Amino acid sequence: MSIIHLRRTRDGTGPGTAGRPVAEPPGPSEQVLFREAKRRERRRRATALGLLLALAGLVSGLVFASGGSPPPRSGAKTGSGNAPGALGTAAGHFTFRGNGIGGVTFGQPEAFVIVELGRVLGRPMAPGLTGASGNCTIDSYLSWKTLTAYFFRGRFVGYDSASLLAAPGPGVPDVIPSASTAAGLRIGDDIAQARRIYGRAFVVLLAQGGSWRVTTPTGVLDGYLTAVPGGPTPPKIADVSAGSVGCPAASP
Repeated sequence: MSIIHLRRTRDGTGPGTAGRPVAEPPGPSEQVLFREAKRRERRRRATALGLLLALAGLVSGLVFASGGSPPPRSGAKTGSGNAPGALGTAAGHFTFRGNGIGGVTFGQPEAFVIVELGRVLGRPMAPGLTGASGNCTIDSYLSWKTLTAYFFRGRFVGYDSASLLAAPGPGVPDVIPSASTAAGLRIGDDIAQARRIYGRAFVVLLAQGGSWRVTTPTGVLDGYLTAVPGGPTPPKIADVSAGSVGCPAASP
């Protein structure tokens, strides 16, 4: 019996072997559709970019027309209204609390308290702490034009504000502008306003020519009045103090 050899073709196909599919080149109509799709995609991207640029220009024009400026970027530095170190500088608002004042609380280290108060009040009147050894529950203090802070064993223990009783002239009280208690009582408010705010918790005393006292959620606040209650001149809140301020009549 003779054997017949079947020859394989050059493209790898032959009898009994499936031919590999060969991609046909795109026809003229397919090439036109492909080019048209690319043109549409470029037009779509150009239109979107134009709309974004137009919107950015509109926003900038509105900001410029209103006299404003674009908002600062995150992390950008802005100026402060109170320049540290300016003598007599005071914050727009400063809260009197029974356990501290502003951002400081009784019991904190004196170095920290002095720095924090200085950010609001500026430079103190003296370059450093004044010793007050033997002055009851304090051993040093530091004064600004509008406030005196008291310390004991290196800790903040009390404060009192400047008083209307020590004003240099009529209508020129040397007190912290816009400062108030957390409930809204301010130096210069009258007794009627104080009682509207605190009700029966606000107590008027005849001691030392007229004084006041109120217990708040953060502790006791007290101070002097500008006149004796019941006299011809309606008394007003002369000052505010809290915590330990030394022996009576011994504090500056």
